[in-house]
Amino acid sequence: MQIDSINLNNLRVFQSVYKTRCMTTASRELHLTQSGVSQHIKSLEDTLAVKLFDRINKKIYPTAAGDRLFEVVQPALGTIEEALGSVTTREREIKGVVNIGMPIEFGNNRIVPILARLGLEFPRLQFHLTLDFASHMNEELLKGHLDFAFVDEFQLDKRIEVEEVADEVLELVATEKFLKRFGKPTLNKNFFEQLEYVEYQTGEPVLRSWFSHHLKRKNLELNVRAHVMDVQAIARLVLADLGAGVLPDHLVSKLQAEGHKIQVFKGCGKPLKNHLSLAYLKNRTRPPHVAKILEELKKSLASR
Repeated sequence: MQIDSINLNNLRVFQSVYKTRCMTTASRELHLTQSGVSQHIKSLEDTLAVKLFDRINKKIYPTAAGDRLFEVVQPALGTIEEALGSVTTREREIKGVVNIGMPIEFGNNRIVPILARLGLEFPRLQFHLTLDFASHMNEELLKGHLDFAFVDEFQLDKRIEVEEVADEVLELVATEKFLKRFGKPTLNKNFFEQLEYVEYQTGEPVLRSWFSHHLKRKNLELNVRAHVMDVQAIARLVLADLGAGVLPDHLVSKLQAEGHKIQVFKGCGKPLKNHLSLAYLKNRTRPPHVAKILEELKKSLASR
């Protein structure tokens, strides 16, 4: 039988190279040298007498034979892993490194506390955390540097799967001291065009989204005093009375609990929400410790 000549390790390496499209990334994922990964692929190609990858300009592309083999190998290796786990009499210990990406504020306020609890529950776990914007998570997921990431509303690469897991309400806020300069707040165009603002990006997409959602207005003339792509910086500028700005509700609650006199504009109708999604590379195999942490995070977020 042909299977007698197949080395299971070769198939595992092939699976990783196929998914990552990179010998270097696969070597990092499998804790092998790059030359070791290349040798496994060559051995498998020699055994099967078929070419599995084309090497073009230092990049690798699966051949038709490689595509067909992956379709069979991917579910088969998962089935073998499940079978081995079901017949063992010892409980597998949750240990290893979990590489997670997340937005700065959502990560610090929602994800990090959950991970701290899980770290105490599973003392042999290590967390490598990347706090950055969704565009950076997109690249890190494709390179295989992250096991999974939490991202806000951003158009990710089609090779990345997303599933919504949480949301945060976006609030327009200002200090009471700042608002005294403009008289009694009213939900109309004239009042809001008097105010000064702080915003994340030029073009004011977040502010304009709030006004479009709550006031059904898209063309307000906004006097923006500062642009900065950081939630904490926006919060500091608001607290310094420089202008009104949009902050996530969990950060607003934290600032109010610290004693800051912040007024929240209620708006009209339902709250404006920023949806947070779990993102991961399609078909990437999750080691048991990664799958466990992912499951626990989704459970904890769902209970909020």
